Amino acid sequence: MKIAILGTTSLVAVAATPFMAMAADPIKLQLGGFWNAYMAFGKIDRDITGGSTGTGYRPETFRYEGEIWFSGETRLDNGTTIGIRVELEGWSQGGANTSRNDQLDEEYLYAFGNWGRLEFGARDAASYKSERGTPSALPGWGFHDPDFANNGSGFSSANNGGRDRGTNPGLAASNSNNSGDATKITYYTPVIAGFRVGLSYTPAFNTGGPAATCFFRGGGGPATNCPKNANAWHNGIDVSATYTGKFDAVSVDLYGGYMTAGFDRGTTLSPADSGSARYKSWAAGGRIGYEGFTFGGAVGRDNNGLKGKNATRWYSAGIMYEAGAWQMSAGWWGGRNDDGTAVVGTQNAPGKDEMDMFELGVTYLLSPGIRLVGGLTYTMGSGQSKSEKADAWALLLGTSLQF
Repeated sequence: MKIAILGTTSLVAVAATPFMAMAADPIKLQLGGFWNAYMAFGKIDRDITGGSTGTGYRPETFRYEGEIWFSGETRLDNGTTIGIRVELEGWSQGGANTSRNDQLDEEYLYAFGNWGRLEFGARDAASYKSERGTPSALPGWGFHDPDFANNGSGFSSANNGGRDRGTNPGLAASNSNNSGDATKITYYTPVIAGFRVGLSYTPAFNTGGPAATCFFRGGGGPATNCPKNANAWHNGIDVSATYTGKFDAVSVDLYGGYMTAGFDRGTTLSPADSGSARYKSWAAGGRIGYEGFTFGGAVGRDNNGLKGKNATRWYSAGIMYEAGAWQMSAGWWGGRNDDGTAVVGTQNAPGKDEMDMFELGVTYLLSPGIRLVGGLTYTMGSGQSKSEKADAWALLLGTSLQF
């Protein structure tokens, strides 16, 4: 039997399907996406730098985040489906995150059938896409790599209790600040008795280099090369396993993931990479559903790609209730980091940094794809300086659209 060639080398593995196949119809692109917009009213403690009064913050902010998805697929006669997806950022001048300059978020090819699913391109790793953990009724917030946060810039830079040595929470072994959307290949097995395994491979990624030479954490694109000895992580392996089952009125979702990547040390180290080492991160979590209630939690450890006592240990738990058009949730995320590389006498002094995030949320479904959203968030940090202890809270009012 002849081997089917799928028209692009990025999906050459799928070509091993032992059937000659033709698509019944050509690929036709369709639109989809989301838009989350919020008004936040509350308080962010003033930053303190070097013992002096630092930046103060207004009690109200307006923020939004959205994407437009271009996707299309076709089904071959042998049962394999082939498709493409490109995600266009729906904001200007930074939107929810002024540090992101990519106009596109993710772009990748995919194919799936009774043999599993294969993805190739700028896409998050398997453990990130497979995460099960603490539920949230607040689109764009929650604890799984949220789009929004409410804290001061001093607290964000000084407190290392969150993922990626910052204030970001996370529930996946591979969060967006590990390999992120760096170009990778991912394979998911078929679901067998409720179990599914995912495996991702990323050739290389670094902390902040231009996408034209080597992908940065949280970004991707068609890189032309990635030099050796460039202070970059390489051969990133990400493995995830999930289980989904239903027992009478009880539903169960379980998750586990592990990510690791070697560090390719350069001849000259930048300050950001001076303590870098092999990346190691793991996570586990699950959800139980019963009569409209969903109980969830997770636990994990992320060494942030650094040597010494710089790993973030994190825990989360929450509950969500759905009844008709209503969703309500309450959750907590806590991170701890011994901050082993802090320098004595600096603003970020040695010692354990802690971060706790609390969240209440409620949504009401006006019509399919349109929700009114309200909630309350509280971020509490502690460490060895005033800036590390700055707290913040916000009352949220917003709208969530999905299309």
